[in-house]
Amino acid sequence: MPSSRDYLDLQPGSGEPGKSWRLPLAPRYTGGRGSLFGGVGLAAGIDAMSRATDKPVIWATGHYLSLTQTGEVIDLDVQLPAVGRTVTQGRVVGHVGEREVITVIGALGAKPQHPVGGTWVDHPRDVPPPEDCELLERPVEEGSLGAHTEIRLARGMFGFSGKGIPNSESGRSLLWVRMKEIDQDAGALAVIADYGPSVLGNALGRMMHCTSLDNTIRYGTLVDTDWVLCDNRMEYVGDGFGYTTIHLWSQDRTLLATASQSMVVRIPQD
Repeated sequence: MPSSRDYLDLQPGSGEPGKSWRLPLAPRYTGGRGSLFGGVGLAAGIDAMSRATDKPVIWATGHYLSLTQTGEVIDLDVQLPAVGRTVTQGRVVGHVGEREVITVIGALGAKPQHPVGGTWVDHPRDVPPPEDCELLERPVEEGSLGAHTEIRLARGMFGFSGKGIPNSESGRSLLWVRMKEIDQDAGALAVIADYGPSVLGNALGRMMHCTSLDNTIRYGTLVDTDWVLCDNRMEYVGDGFGYTTIHLWSQDRTLLATASQSMVVRIPQD
């Protein structure tokens, strides 16, 4: 299948070759109302750094500064302040004209023959397979990111729409998610992890909206999988802000990645 790199289709920019890229904001990059879906912005930054270093991503975080709209072009400029033999640390500044809209920082590299390893996070118990879970029907704009993703609700409530049964006691929800036309690779996982904040409404017992301030993802072992299990956990809400974590699992119970976000909490208008 195509990769997330094919889906993003970054174009060469006008700056230093290999370190300058452009993302014309097409509908498939947006989550609604024409604005960039945060996970897509993070995935674009990861792809830009991977292209510049020819190394796989270890972790990355996106800092969201300004909203963008369909038709705008985001210029992505890669900086590599620390280039090592095994690990390179980089930064991507995304801007529309003179307006900075996103900053992505991260580390890239690999030590595949390292002799130690393990997973100490518990996989959720008694999770029905995706084919036994209800398909989440939700209104999506034609051609937007929602039309390219599929979500099945395994436990709890999808807090952006109010579908499902809220779990306010544990503040935890489980979703099966996939990007339908591409592999569930590092870039796709960055996009999928951005559905984690749907747990906000699950924890509060009502439909809720939010605006992400930052989005961090740390990668585990990437394996082929048709679906990704999102174990979403609400940690805290107070003073108009909230914090979430998410563990991403393959269908064979491999920990693919962990992610976290901080957000501005918004109560939808009737």
